[in-house]
Amino acid sequence: MSKKVILGKSISYYQRLGINKEVEAWEDGMRSTGGRGTYEWWYFDAEYSDGTKIVVIFYTKNGFDVRGLANPTASLEITFPNGKKILKRISEGKGQKIRASKELCDVLIAQSSIKYSKGNYLIHFIDGDVEYTCTMKPKLPMWRPGTGHWYYGEKQEYYFAWIVAQPSADISATLKIKGEKFELNGYGYHDHNWGNIHMRKLMNHWYWCRANIGPYTIIACDIITEKKYDYTRLPVMMIAKDGIILDDNEEKTVIKRLNTKYHPITKKFIDNNLTFIHQVDNEIKYQVEFKREDDILAFNMLDRSGIAPIRNFIAKALGVNPTYIRCIGEVKLTVEKNGNIEAFQKEGLWEQMFFGSNKDAIIKN
Repeated sequence: MSKKVILGKSISYYQRLGINKEVEAWEDGMRSTGGRGTYEWWYFDAEYSDGTKIVVIFYTKNGFDVRGLANPTASLEITFPNGKKILKRISEGKGQKIRASKELCDVLIAQSSIKYSKGNYLIHFIDGDVEYTCTMKPKLPMWRPGTGHWYYGEKQEYYFAWIVAQPSADISATLKIKGEKFELNGYGYHDHNWGNIHMRKLMNHWYWCRANIGPYTIIACDIITEKKYDYTRLPVMMIAKDGIILDDNEEKTVIKRLNTKYHPITKKFIDNNLTFIHQVDNEIKYQVEFKREDDILAFNMLDRSGIAPIRNFIAKALGVNPTYIRCIGEVKLTVEKNGNIEAFQKEGLWEQMFFGSNKDAIIKN
């Protein structure tokens, strides 16, 4: 790994942060000041048995607005089985510090809230004639790669932090739309990010993938840093089975990208086949293949940033082109253990987040 970027994994990093190898509930509380020079958000997604997909995000600010004032903001995105969408966004306004606990996840924005209570997560979002209430019951313990902090710079002055408070959860929910009530059951995920510099200054692009497949839960990422940090590859891999995390040593992971095309909307590359090969030892190997078939979302992030139209125009004229693609396709897990082979397949979701403006991938290692 480049000397300019490192995942904090040694004991000194744990001591610096005041954390242990086992994640504690307070780590999902507020970790930033919420003011200038920071960003932070709590992300929740759910996939229900009827095909409905719901994403809720609570932000200390308006998205990635690192330099801006505090601006508590929450969003709700509902995708129905027929493709119809509902998008909602609420905000308390600039200068209003978010009401959030540092002791555990307990955040309130307007009349909406997220809360960790008695081992479960309670999510409530309400805006106008749409109300969403759900309970997440964990199937796995809280997790992070190492300390969950990647440090950047010769003096490690910048960082990007991430914990996965709910790698996999059973979910029951109630959705109300214009007086109509839906009872939903399915599974979901929750993670939490914060940092002290805009991610586009640290990372060129990433693939973020996860799957609940057979008895296994997989979280796999392929993160590529910005040019300043030598386009270094930062892999992430977590493999769990039946409620137990089996392995998460990213140094054992090899990533292959195949069938690369230019995307018609972003005009940048998209890898239609991603393969993560994780060799635990001489007897155990996991291979996870993500085969893209379609996109649920594909857009320029400037168009959803909320910035003034003139600033959007100027940014694009200067070549700024941050893009996002949410892919759908087949996920295949192959497990080789002591000479025996098992294979599992199902439909899955993953994303390409691309801050850089380069058309082709640049990966140094």
